[in-house]
Amino acid sequence: MKKHLIFIGILGSLLSCTGQPSGGDADSRSVQKYPYRFHTFTPHIYVDAFLNDSLPVKLVYDCAAPFVWLDSSFVDDHYGYESKQTMAFEGIGTEGRQVVKAFQDWNITIAGKREGFPIIPAPNLRNTFNDSIEGVIGLVFIKKHVWAFDFGTHSFDILPSVPDSVRKNWHALKLFYRDKDYYFEAPATLFVTDSLKISGKLLFDSGMGTDLCLFADVVRKLDIGSLDIAKDSRTTQGASGSSANEVFDAKRLVMPNFVVDSVHTWANTDASGHASKAPSKDVIGYFGFGLLQRMGEVVIDFPNQVVYFKPKGAE
Repeated sequence: MKKHLIFIGILGSLLSCTGQPSGGDADSRSVQKYPYRFHTFTPHIYVDAFLNDSLPVKLVYDCAAPFVWLDSSFVDDHYGYESKQTMAFEGIGTEGRQVVKAFQDWNITIAGKREGFPIIPAPNLRNTFNDSIEGVIGLVFIKKHVWAFDFGTHSFDILPSVPDSVRKNWHALKLFYRDKDYYFEAPATLFVTDSLKISGKLLFDSGMGTDLCLFADVVRKLDIGSLDIAKDSRTTQGASGSSANEVFDAKRLVMPNFVVDSVHTWANTDASGHASKAPSKDVIGYFGFGLLQRMGEVVIDFPNQVVYFKPKGAE
C-alpha cells in the first residue's frame, strides 16, 4: 500500500507541474532573457541574431528603419552572389535614391523568432555606426512582435503577448502607426525653459540615441539660437545621413504618466535629412531611445500599438 501511495504522490506531482507557466503569467515572457549591448557613443541597442539559421550577426534595433539591412562588405564576404531582385531606397550612407540588390531567400532569427523577408545590402553601414555590427533590424521584423526591455539588466525578450500583470499595473502610452513611422498619440509638452514650451506629438524612433530630437522647422519657430541656454553644435551621422544640430538640455518633458527633467535634446538645424521637416503641424520631434531607457522596464506591443512601462525603482 505504501508503494502505491508513493507512486500516486509522484504521479500527482508530475501532473501538477504540467500546464503551469514557467515565468509567472501564462502569457508572460519565456524563461530565457537575451542580453543586449549599447553602441559606445550613442545608445543604439544591439541584439544578437542568426542569419539563415547558423551565421551569428549583431544588429542595430531600429523601429524607424523600414527594412533589414546588412553591411554590403559583410554580404560580399559571406554570400558574394548576384540577386535578380532589386529595391530602391535612401539612407545608410548613401547620397540620394539608389537601387540595390535585395535578397528574398534569407531569414533572421532573434530571441527564438525566425522570419524570412527581403534583406538589403547597404554601403558604409559599419562606418555609419562605427562598430563591429553586421546590420540593422527594421520595422518589417519589429512591428510583428511584442518586445520586453529591462534596462536594469540590459536584457530583452520577445513575448507571445502582453502579460496581464503588465496590462493591469504598468503605465501605458498609445502608439499610432502612420506611413512609415510610429508616434505617441498622447499629448507631449517640452519645456525648453521655464518660460518657453512647445506642445505636440512625438514620433517614436528607437534608433535615435538621444532623449529627444526636434525638427528643424520647429526649431526655427522657437528661435533656439537666440536663447540664453548652454548648448553646443554637433553634426551627427546616422542611417539617414548626416545632420547639423544644436544640443542642449531642455527643462522638462511632460506626457501622461511620464514626466522627466533635464531632457537631452538635439535641435536639428539642417535643411536636409530625416529631421529637417516635421511630417505634420502636430508633430514636433522624435522620442528617442534615451527616453525609453528612462522609463525603466518597457514592453512595446507593436501589433496593438501600446507601450507599457514601469518607472525605475517602482515595485
